[in-house]
Amino acid sequence: MSAARRPQNPSTSPGLTRRRLIASLGALPLAGAAAGCGTSQASTGGKVTIDFQWWGSAERNLATEKAVALFEKRHPNIKVTTSFAGYAAYLQRLATQVAAGSGPDVLQMDFGYLRAYADRKVLSKLTDSVFSTISLKRIPTIYARTSLVDGTLYGLPTGIATQALLIDAKLWRKAGVGIPKPGWTWDDLLNDIGPALKKALPDRAPLTDFSGHIEIFQIWLVQHGKPLYKNDGSLGFTKADLIQFWEYMGRLRDKGVFTSPSLTASYASGSTADSPLVRKLSTGEFSITSSASSYFETYGAVQPISFPTQTATSPIGMTGGASQALCVQRKCAHKAEAALLIDFLLNDPDAARILGQVRGLPSNTQNLAALAPDLTGGDKAVYTFLTSIQSKLSPSPAPPPSGSDEDKLDFTSIYQDIIFGKKSLQSAASDMWDKFHTTVPGG
Repeated sequence: MSAARRPQNPSTSPGLTRRRLIASLGALPLAGAAAGCGTSQASTGGKVTIDFQWWGSAERNLATEKAVALFEKRHPNIKVTTSFAGYAAYLQRLATQVAAGSGPDVLQMDFGYLRAYADRKVLSKLTDSVFSTISLKRIPTIYARTSLVDGTLYGLPTGIATQALLIDAKLWRKAGVGIPKPGWTWDDLLNDIGPALKKALPDRAPLTDFSGHIEIFQIWLVQHGKPLYKNDGSLGFTKADLIQFWEYMGRLRDKGVFTSPSLTASYASGSTADSPLVRKLSTGEFSITSSASSYFETYGAVQPISFPTQTATSPIGMTGGASQALCVQRKCAHKAEAALLIDFLLNDPDAARILGQVRGLPSNTQNLAALAPDLTGGDKAVYTFLTSIQSKLSPSPAPPPSGSDEDKLDFTSIYQDIIFGKKSLQSAASDMWDKFHTTVPGG
């Protein structure tokens, strides 16, 4: 996910939704591409060639190319061809390549698409013996299991992340509320912290309204012991749960804890430039921890804190996740070599120093500890937060079903109908319930 925007929907550039991308796989038979990997080959000298593709910034590209060069030096009989693109272009190219029976051997995967590719039998099962050279010893289980689909591992995490509220800690201290610790409650926000912030800082809303983000609804559900989607892709909640969530958010809105409807809607793009916090119109907002550095650059120092909970002893609802996964095509001709590359990128200390945080904080705990003393700004804030909160995180949910990105868009749009008075809460919840059952198979 890009550090420049919220995680609300990283896959929804204009015209680009998971449904449209997965439609690009329509030519791909369920047994997978018969041609296998398009570029895997062995030269006459016995040198194996594998292809590695990813998306990201120029900084990620340069660091990854440098790491791959070191891998090739360590493994002179393996040549790695590489290419990268922007997020949307990468996903569209990957779908097109795979549907045509080609594509990379090693690929960077967005978790929103993992189930679709796994269900189409495009991806290798990393539990197969050929991948035993990939060590998971120093990757915490809560992160290593983020790429499980129906109990089978299809990817490994390049970096670690979770949800958070990013707040201006100086302003919260100025308002006399201090920095809430894990275990603070929604009632604390409603009755004490929100009103205190509003009174002390009348020119800013206490928080950017996050009630139109399906990720917050998911946190709310986990706090109540329910998933957004079950492992089989069906819904894990009832319409009454959705009504309860939006009713409570309405109480926060009525108390003035959230930004105005117009300001909330102006942030629909997810761009940091539109952020009410960056524009100094709120004192905190929802994001993912990997976005903290972007806020440090555009706003100044922010501090990640956990979300309020139902009670002081209930789960915080936030999940241990990963920024992206590395996967291997099922038909790859050189899986052993692909496994060596993935193990190197995840676990080698020299590779970790080269890659830094270009894919988030390293998932390998030893490499993370080695980098920690040199972390600054947002990276340091995230490291401190994640290490303090890790034991309280819930396991990452199963990869979402196809169609779930439409749910994200609809959730935001229908919530805006509520705040602008176009629909009653009951009517909006009914509409969203219908949308869930339209977009998600088995919903």
